[in-house]
Amino acid sequence: MDEDVLWEGPARRGRGPRPALSRGLIVGRAVEIADAEGFEALSMQHLARRLGFGTMSLYRHIGGKDELVALMLDAAIGLPLLAGPGPWRTLVRDWAHGIRQVFLRHPWTLPLVPVERVMGPNESAWAEAALSAFAATGLPPPLRLEMVMLVNSYVRGCVAFEIRPARAVSRDTLVRVGRLDEFPLLADALAGSEVDGAARDTGFDFGLERVLDGIEAFLTAEQSNNG
Repeated sequence: MDEDVLWEGPARRGRGPRPALSRGLIVGRAVEIADAEGFEALSMQHLARRLGFGTMSLYRHIGGKDELVALMLDAAIGLPLLAGPGPWRTLVRDWAHGIRQVFLRHPWTLPLVPVERVMGPNESAWAEAALSAFAATGLPPPLRLEMVMLVNSYVRGCVAFEIRPARAVSRDTLVRVGRLDEFPLLADALAGSEVDGAARDTGFDFGLERVLDGIEAFLTAEQSNNG
């Protein structure tokens, strides 16, 4: 796909009445379908029916399915809304929570992010915001990027489990099949564990703080070595 499609935006409209169909309308409706029905439900034919147009009408504004998906992904990601300035840790924490909410609102975006592709302007704005948060640490740009990738990987891993959790075998089952002795630590961990929304939020926050602790320890060591 031509990256100019993502970065230049739709062609400017000349004089005359506003067309009934536009790239923005198509992409917005496609995001609605993916959110409500799942990404697998999206097709150019289904999208055209939902818009009330023939399928070929879409191709006057969208080059094809790959182009549509790229535009959908960047539209769904949106622009970061982060308070600032502030300490790097506060800004990175807010950034991580913002990215998590994007994935939770649009679960279909998560598997699309790690694939080889061109990042759009909205996604690039999130990266710029994260790099800016780490700027005050004094790390060189390549290390700042490594830190952003570390935090982003943590967020993606947590959200992947939130969206499609692997259900652990219950303690009762281990007892019933006579295998409790093989998994005593797992049984103890499962006892009293809850996987409701509040627990997921708490678990995410706990893990994020440990990631930030690790980064802070690294920064302290770097400052000591360079001091």
